Amino acid sequence: MATSDSLAAERDHEVQNILRSVNDLAQVMKDLSVLVIDQGSILDRIDYNTEQVAKTVESGLAQVVKAEKTQKKGRMMMCIMLLMAAVVFMLVFVLIEKIIF
Repeated sequence: MATSDSLAAERDHEVQNILRSVNDLAQVMKDLSVLVIDQGSILDRIDYNTEQVAKTVESGLAQVVKAEKTQKKGRMMMCIMLLMAAVVFMLVFVLIEKIIF
């Protein structure tokens, strides 16, 4: 009877140890679940921010191309006007030179 009681007490002690281990494991799994959810939300935010950056970069590129065309057009018109003024000046100079000499 004494050995039976000691075996039962030992089993009870083992079951209590297993129960603590299972509770610890359940707590670890719960913590892991929270971490996975947090990581998922962080990945979602990173993905969203990446998409927003891509849209912003595309918009910025379009604006840079437009600005470049406008700037080239402005320079080109300035050069054309200067060349036309030089041609007119030279034409007047040549006409005056032909009339005088």
